Amino acid sequence: MTPMISDNRILKGIAFGCIALLACVMAAATVLEKTYGSAFVAGHFYHSPVFFIMWALAAVSGLLLLYRTRSWRRPATMMIHLSFVLILIGAFVTHISGTTGTLHLRLGDSPAEAYIDDDGNSRSLPFTVGLESFDIEYYPGTAAPMDYISTVRLGGQDVRISMNRICRYEGYRLYQAAYDEDAKGTVLSVSHDPYGTTLTYTGYALLLLSLIGFFFQKKSGFRQALQRLAVSSVPKTAALLLFMVASVSAGAASGPAASGKSAAPLVLPDSVAQAYGKMLVYYNDRVCPMQTLARDFTMKLYGSPSWHGMSAEQVLSGWIFFYDSWRGTVLPQTEGSAKQVMKSRQREDVIQMVCSASLLKIFPYRSGDSVTWYSSVDRLPVDIPDDQWIFMRKVMSLAGESVAFKDYGEAVSIFRKIREYQDKEADGFLPAESRIRAERIYNTADRLKAVSMLCLTAGLLLFVLFSVFPSQTAADGVPAGVRGRCIHRLSLVVAVMVFAYLSLLFGLRWYVAGHAPLANGFEVMLFLAWHTMMLSIFISRRFRMILPFGFLLTGFSLLVASIGESDPRISHLMPVLSSPLLSVHVMCMMISYTLLGLVMLNGVMALVRYAVDRCRTGQGPDGRSAGYISYMADFSTVILYPAVFFLTTGTFLGAVWANVSWGRYWAWDPKEVWALITLLIYAFALHGSSLKRFRDPVFFHWFCVLAFLSVLITYFGVNFILGGLHSYA
Repeated sequence: MTPMISDNRILKGIAFGCIALLACVMAAATVLEKTYGSAFVAGHFYHSPVFFIMWALAAVSGLLLLYRTRSWRRPATMMIHLSFVLILIGAFVTHISGTTGTLHLRLGDSPAEAYIDDDGNSRSLPFTVGLESFDIEYYPGTAAPMDYISTVRLGGQDVRISMNRICRYEGYRLYQAAYDEDAKGTVLSVSHDPYGTTLTYTGYALLLLSLIGFFFQKKSGFRQALQRLAVSSVPKTAALLLFMVASVSAGAASGPAASGKSAAPLVLPDSVAQAYGKMLVYYNDRVCPMQTLARDFTMKLYGSPSWHGMSAEQVLSGWIFFYDSWRGTVLPQTEGSAKQVMKSRQREDVIQMVCSASLLKIFPYRSGDSVTWYSSVDRLPVDIPDDQWIFMRKVMSLAGESVAFKDYGEAVSIFRKIREYQDKEADGFLPAESRIRAERIYNTADRLKAVSMLCLTAGLLLFVLFSVFPSQTAADGVPAGVRGRCIHRLSLVVAVMVFAYLSLLFGLRWYVAGHAPLANGFEVMLFLAWHTMMLSIFISRRFRMILPFGFLLTGFSLLVASIGESDPRISHLMPVLSSPLLSVHVMCMMISYTLLGLVMLNGVMALVRYAVDRCRTGQGPDGRSAGYISYMADFSTVILYPAVFFLTTGTFLGAVWANVSWGRYWAWDPKEVWALITLLIYAFALHGSSLKRFRDPVFFHWFCVLAFLSVLITYFGVNFILGGLHSYA
């Protein structure tokens, strides 16, 4: 063994050993943070000298290894690693020289000359800041805040500071952070980091350019794997995986137990209920069709947008006009787990708010340049005209009398009069009629659970066909015979139909909300399903067996979105989320999760085929099977590179967004930490030229399957277990 080879092994062991140890330490820190708090893990882990030393050892040994292996001949690869080192240097400079804190200003107070840092110490400012005004902008016709705006006197001029619009002055950055309850004071975040942020942003820019350049670099791992795929005589790709999810969905959204009454509850005729659903209501801090509230109400009570063949509008109006007939359909639950009892109480609270009319804010009242919405039982303004007061108080009672006498024509007329009153009184503050129609279409078309079951069933059947029964596929991995080709074409048709359906839902939700629907867990999972199906159809043009991957991953995403773990309501964006960077950040992360999911499923497919061949032959796989599993490893590699690069880009775009919104680009929040852990884990799989074990296809596939656990923890584990600033995402 030559000294150079020995030295390279030592450097390799230090570099990859430190990275593996860092991932383990950060994972442990996120768990301990749940018990001991952020201050504890910051002091004992993230800001400890040992933590810094491990990062330094990983960076220095990695650079030396790149030099000794002559990686300067591959400029993109070299620049990727150099950009990470530059980012680490910038983070260290920020840690030792940067300061952050808060500045509280009140109207009428003397200009401030100092701020309070994160340690509670007062730090002088080289300038003075005084508050001239503070305003809250609302979405038109609602009480939902759209932006918080502080106008401050700085350097002899007035400067506006709002969410995602920061102020830079003499090396300091001021951010809108909070405000006083009386709206006469504001809290600004202060950040002073003239060197660290510049170095880090330079590293981000260099990283983005080098990631793009990597795909054009000759003899890269990506290009070599792609070339092997192009000339391979084995299957043109794989199909998919497991998922014993069908059993989960069976009882996932089961509603409360019904009473056993044989007589069905009374309901309005469908046409009358639809007229009721066309009225507008102020709900969830926005104006929407009553149909939307009815759908959420029905989902809350029965776990489905309809009940026993009755529409959501019939269910809601039934509870309002025929309460005695409906109260036996939902039984209170006093036994069981605390969570079940709590959900039962929540259902009772919603029923009480609906039947008392306090939730039904259907009457707008214009006062000056604003509109406020009231229910028939709310305390009305003292200056309201008598005729309006009588209309708001009595009109729904008249509708109830018409329903009691089965004069449904009169009831429909009353509902229409209320709608006309809404148009007249709230003119200029209502959503466009096209948006209202779009929301009604969306409410009618949203049937995600049925589509998720279709996708999971199709994916599982194709997985069994192509994986468990490999004899049913031809030598190129495509379904054999006329029957097989018909199955493939049928699956492609179904995939296109699912994609068209998801495109309709995604587009309608975008149009209704007025922003990219990526603001909550439900919308993110919907986007993930849409993107997965689109990607599967696109890739299937060359790799035709990719469709089972798409079906299973799409079905799983839709199932998660539909079982109540996410919030399906359309709402206005919080001011801090109103940033284009957020949408790009989320899209990059979801694309990476999609691709990593495909890599995991591809690995499962390869390992199942490997196991089936061993059982069939009674010994190791033959040459054809060995070539197949190697081909699958190349296919995973081709997907893995863009997956990790999207993950990298999304993570650091999120850091830029955080810096713009909160004044710090990295806060060691559990979601941030696990995104970094995931990046470090998958980085091992991209270094097959340095790590011999990853050249073994079986080991490579097992690693990719198990590595996906970090993705699941990053998205689901942080949201539902670890918590943190990103637990809503």
